[in-house]
Amino acid sequence: MIFYARKRENRSIVCPGINRVSGGQGLSPIPEKELKNYCEHVLHIDKKRIEIFEDAGKSGKNTKRPAFERMMEKVKSGQVSHVIVYKIDRISRNLVDFSLMYDDFKYNNVTFISLNEQFDTSSAIGEAILKIILVFAELERKLTSERVTDVMIGRAQNGQWNGARVPYGWDWDEEKQMPVHSKKEAQYGIDMYHRYLNGYSTLRIARYNNEHSIPTKRGGEWSSKTVGDFYGIR
Repeated sequence: MIFYARKRENRSIVCPGINRVSGGQGLSPIPEKELKNYCEHVLHIDKKRIEIFEDAGKSGKNTKRPAFERMMEKVKSGQVSHVIVYKIDRISRNLVDFSLMYDDFKYNNVTFISLNEQFDTSSAIGEAILKIILVFAELERKLTSERVTDVMIGRAQNGQWNGARVPYGWDWDEEKQMPVHSKKEAQYGIDMYHRYLNGYSTLRIARYNNEHSIPTKRGGEWSSKTVGDFYGIR
């Protein structure tokens, strides 16, 4: 998120531009440049007051994102005049979340602008277009989720690995592209189960493993938690 700020009539006018980037790659230079140009040349905001709020790698399907939450604190404290995004799905893909967020915008007299969809909510038409676009954004998110689920179910039915951390007692087979039994770790695992059934606590088992140089899956030392994870204890 990028925002510019300046003083006018004793109010701090803040113009944020939010850019959520999937995959943790950081803010894309093209949207960043366009957001800066819009704020500087259209809204005439001083570029010296730029601050970037970025939720790289965070999904827009919910609002539990640190930078987003900091931005909303500024909105609710009356510091923001405009919220500018490059694309609407960069800020939210959930209709309910966006509706609540937009209520806060309206209550605090914040104008919402999307450069890619070319609308702003300072007009009735812009506000109507926003709501229509958001309905389809949520529809696309749900369809994508359904497609991913279908693919994963299909892979599972075909005996293919759907991905996840390879559990203790198994090794990854590059040729088969799936986990296979690890004879060495399997024996350690059997011993750990026997100790647990004989009344050993997870802490005592962890100490035993460390004293006998039995490594964890990642080659580190055991703890009560890693032993509990092995047993599936939560």
